[in-house]
Amino acid sequence: MVPHGMAATNNHGNAPAFITIDLCSNGIGDSSGGFGVPRLVPGEFDIGIDVGADGTIDRWLSQEPATWLGGGNSEIINYKGWVRLSFFQISEYVGQPMRIRIVDKSAKYYLAINSIVVNGADGVVVPNVLKNGSFEAQNPLEGWKVLESSVSPSSKLVTSDETGELLTYGKNFFSTQTDPASSDSTETAVIESETFVLPGMTSFISGSVSGGGSEFVNNLASNGSDNASGVYLDLGTATQNPNGRFDPETDIALRGFWPGLGTAPANDFGTVILNTSGLEGRRAQIVAFDDSAVFHVALDAFRMNWDWEETVIKNGGFDAGVPTPQSHPDATAWFAEVGNELTPERHPSGRIPNWTVVKKAGGTADAWFFDTSARRDHMSGRTYVGTGGGDRSTVGVEIRSDVFTIAPIPDAASSPFVQFASAQGSDRIRYTDDGTDVAYGRIELIVDSNGNGSFGDEGDFRYRQRNQSMALNQSNSGRDLWHYPEYRFYIKPEHRGLQAVLRAEDRFGAFKASWGWLCLDDLFVWDGVGAKLPFPNSDFEGGTLENWTAEIDGGSGFNSWLSGTKVSLDAGKATHAAMNNRSVSIDGAFAVDTAARETGGGDGGVGQITSKAFLLPQIQTPQSLTLGILRTSGGIQVSWTGQATLEKADRLSGPWSPIVTGAGPYETGATGDALYLRLKR
Repeated sequence: MVPHGMAATNNHGNAPAFITIDLCSNGIGDSSGGFGVPRLVPGEFDIGIDVGADGTIDRWLSQEPATWLGGGNSEIINYKGWVRLSFFQISEYVGQPMRIRIVDKSAKYYLAINSIVVNGADGVVVPNVLKNGSFEAQNPLEGWKVLESSVSPSSKLVTSDETGELLTYGKNFFSTQTDPASSDSTETAVIESETFVLPGMTSFISGSVSGGGSEFVNNLASNGSDNASGVYLDLGTATQNPNGRFDPETDIALRGFWPGLGTAPANDFGTVILNTSGLEGRRAQIVAFDDSAVFHVALDAFRMNWDWEETVIKNGGFDAGVPTPQSHPDATAWFAEVGNELTPERHPSGRIPNWTVVKKAGGTADAWFFDTSARRDHMSGRTYVGTGGGDRSTVGVEIRSDVFTIAPIPDAASSPFVQFASAQGSDRIRYTDDGTDVAYGRIELIVDSNGNGSFGDEGDFRYRQRNQSMALNQSNSGRDLWHYPEYRFYIKPEHRGLQAVLRAEDRFGAFKASWGWLCLDDLFVWDGVGAKLPFPNSDFEGGTLENWTAEIDGGSGFNSWLSGTKVSLDAGKATHAAMNNRSVSIDGAFAVDTAARETGGGDGGVGQITSKAFLLPQIQTPQSLTLGILRTSGGIQVSWTGQATLEKADRLSGPWSPIVTGAGPYETGATGDALYLRLKR
């Protein structure tokens, strides 16, 4: 079985679960690049999760493998200083009680928190299960217990920002610098949330947004905003379409979105996740509008759950029917990406397939393909669509998807899948300006559909990682992080049990792809009962490329696909560090990628790596669980059949906490205290 814990992948079949924290601090990390040492220190200056709500912190933010902590420091509290850090890999705890603990015992640093949100819930339509996670209750510390503090009264730990000078959204924030205008970081506090049960999402929408995606619900005038642009999910009912307007208590607004660095706040793309749990079966539309003379809005890579084929949100990546050198060899404006010319009318269909553009009376904007962005190389697929067209002052346009029905995440017990961790492998395609050459990067699962033992010939089926966005917005590492949620290919019934290979290919080349690289790790399969490695070393933890075939076709200094942590690099076990030196973002000691900085390769590696053939998972019937208890000389021995998690509690009503995951037996001594045990799968 694939081990649980600090993995870069969800290896137990659960739905995604994560916690995002919008914070401002002068103590996040010591470096803006490379191998900086985080200042966050567990138990001293950090944020932790107490799984089981038993008083012990099980996870510290500073030790999260998918959150890079270099940079992000802000000496003063203002709206440009807020960053979003996350606990990503916590879906193994779905259904368990937990608490959040905020710890600042440092006299050197301050810690300010605007909000803590579970599973990206908007808190209006989809509740945030963390009580008062935004400190906006009438009693600002309601739901939180002050364990220790140098601040008296404790109510001073919550600062009010009625004018929007400090916050982009909301009115209150927790801070151990009670006077934001000062440079005093000596105040300390430790607070802890009430117990809540971590839910798993039952459905979600993932997408990429650039520009003023949440300006219309942000604080007045914060961030230089005119509050006139935004992105939201327009919700209808099971039988009625959305009504075509934003209703604050009914629709889900994109909130707290920060589209880039303080020096270029309008340009960069960021991933967004809209939690639609409990809304399955309702009709909905994705909507972006721009009535702002300050911001543009751009969209890309929208999909429902892991729907890489875009069967729910049609043309969510805006690539349907876009001209190619094969289909339209004279469409040079498309190859050159002339953003201020490519309106829907220039599309071969004369529109944006499956999307409606509404131009408002007196408006000056249109919907342009290849809208303005500082980092075009990070887009997914061929195109994205926005309202800037190179000029953010244009106004008066709305882009609205076709009506779709919110679909649930497939049932884990009956839906086998292949999953892996990846970064930047989103089927991106770029042409030279005249269309004579192509650069791309992709990760795909190739199925030997015709059974001839060859992979990639005509008739074979390809599951292609498509419209997977980059890391969540407001991460202080930009997009150089693992995609989240990790990519899943749900295997079609006709392919179950067939042979397949996983292939990662980097052909970005030298044009329009200056940050073109990709990273791959932790390939496993789910058969409805459990996760397993499809073959030895599918997670690269053997420290070799055994069972993988690697090809290197270019890139100065790129001499090996194998990469690793700084420890592996220093020990000479890998030639370069994974994830562009974001070595804390890796599960285990090894991964593979094409960003060979330490050997002078930079991001320029070109080549492909292909796994050995393996069987695609089929549904396995779970074994019945039996629990046996025997008295021993020192206590009891517990045994069970099959793979399961043994949990314990002090009373029958819980809370329950895990003891052992996998196979038994388990022994414990006699304590005289009550002990309840149960098996969970």
